Amino acid sequence: MFDRIWPQRAIRRVLLVTPPDADAGLFRFDTAQRGRYTNYPPYGLMLLAQVLRKKGIEVRILNLNHALLKHSHEVEKAEDFDFDGTWRHLLDAEIAAYPPDLCGVTCMFTMTHASLRRVCAAIAEAKVPTVVGGVHVTNDLHRILDDLETPCAAVSGEAEVAFPILIDAINKKRPSADLGQVVLNDGPGRHLAFNRDLRPDGDDLDTLPAYDLVPIEEYSRHGTIGAFYCFKPQETIFATALSNRGCRAMCTFCSVRNFNGKGVRQRSVSSVVDELEYLTNERGVTHVMWLDDDLLKDHGRAIELFNEMTRRNLNLTWDATNGVLAASCTDEVIAAAAASGCIAVNIGMESGNREILKSVRKPGTPETFLEAAEVLRRYESIHASVFLMIGFPGETMSMILDTINVARAMDLDWYRCSQLQPLPNTPLYDSMVAQGLIQAVDKDIRFNGGAYGKQTEIEQGLALGTPDFEQAFSSIPMDSIPTGEQLTDIWFFMNYHLNFHRIFHETRRVKIEQLMAHLRVLGDVISPENGFSLYFQGFLQYRRDGRVDPVVVERLQRRLDSSPYWRDRFHAFGLAAEDLTTLDFRNRDKPRILSKLKL
Repeated sequence: MFDRIWPQRAIRRVLLVTPPDADAGLFRFDTAQRGRYTNYPPYGLMLLAQVLRKKGIEVRILNLNHALLKHSHEVEKAEDFDFDGTWRHLLDAEIAAYPPDLCGVTCMFTMTHASLRRVCAAIAEAKVPTVVGGVHVTNDLHRILDDLETPCAAVSGEAEVAFPILIDAINKKRPSADLGQVVLNDGPGRHLAFNRDLRPDGDDLDTLPAYDLVPIEEYSRHGTIGAFYCFKPQETIFATALSNRGCRAMCTFCSVRNFNGKGVRQRSVSSVVDELEYLTNERGVTHVMWLDDDLLKDHGRAIELFNEMTRRNLNLTWDATNGVLAASCTDEVIAAAAASGCIAVNIGMESGNREILKSVRKPGTPETFLEAAEVLRRYESIHASVFLMIGFPGETMSMILDTINVARAMDLDWYRCSQLQPLPNTPLYDSMVAQGLIQAVDKDIRFNGGAYGKQTEIEQGLALGTPDFEQAFSSIPMDSIPTGEQLTDIWFFMNYHLNFHRIFHETRRVKIEQLMAHLRVLGDVISPENGFSLYFQGFLQYRRDGRVDPVVVERLQRRLDSSPYWRDRFHAFGLAAEDLTTLDFRNRDKPRILSKLKL
């Protein structure tokens, strides 16, 4: 097979490619111009490039997602923006200027599958062999290879050891018996798998990414990095960093173990802080999002890391968008985090019901989450939000209320509610398919949340929501398992009750400023003219300044006049634009839709 594909058996040049996050059908020009789409630096490809260059292989990185977002800011009108033509021209030009012997294409998200397929087909037209990898490919490797058809191989999991060995085998420098985490694709259904575990460990983890191959300064200018960009000035240069790999948890809905394997492997603290120092001193970065799935796994090491960041006096703030485990949020750890520049964290809670927590093997109990919240409330400079999930198998409405009640008792700053979307090759997905609860899903699952999500389209009036929210929500029996449509209504209720209604009772100056920054971005960038965002921006202005900006009132009234969706929901919760002029917030104590619930 190698002889057929590489007759000379010599790979000297490699082009590493990141496809657009979604295809043209989902991409919206106005959303891109607002800077709403995520634009993460290709951290994994930068690590891989550094390893390959140490072996004498010439490497380039082409991030088509970044290139598209950048181009969207260079043209004025949507009709002048050609999504497919832009990325295809860039790809063809790069291959022509730098003819590679091999292209490596990564894919992180299931919703990127259609984009991955098109990019791989375009590379095949250029007669360049392709190897694919990344989280999405790892989760459903054989089906994806058959669907793509064109790649000659796939690498599962982390590739810094496995991919160079594959290249060595092609170049006749190592026997094929050394291969691992690789599936060779000799046609549909004709796969040869080498399953040896070759994940990097020890000194390999201290490899610094090839930052010289990426214009890191541009990324946050044309898109978002992490969940907390609202708290930083618009000109802030963002980057990402990875302190350790893997997660100690074994949540059945999570695919981290598929990609990273069991347990947690840690870099040396000195190498991590050296990387941060380079980013601040050489590239002007002043904020970093940790990519870690279990940043605080080792309390002593976490404190050592944060203390070293403080000792070196880095001009840097950071956030943990991917989440931290509640059990690790001790006073000592959070104090060190705050001192080192932490401005925000997400807590992985998911459910407040003991039965659900046990069934999905989520580490933690309601008591664990409440204890973590008690610690985090003592550090006002840290914006603490919580991941919540609904729609687990067998989860009744009353179980969801347990989640709502625990979240209320935690009294943290924001709650990121989502509906369960089981990913292929996770224990929960396999169990639900076996029980007939779901059908085997397509390879390009589209998420409900996020910039490309279905819920965003509903809020913007681009898709329909439940026409009479109050009636639909009130009709859900407490002992029933909600339908998919009902889960959307429950999500909306949770979002209002846990995030917005609690703003009526916020009096701390620091938190008011945090909330105003968050709501401005929510109403201007994330979900333009979001009714709740505008209403509570006005309320917080009144709380802080004693007056409401008339422009906010006018924007809200226009939104309600033009959107039956928002009019219905404002009626359900007893809100009106005139509240911001009369300053009579009559539903501040209890929204009237709560009359049937034991909250």
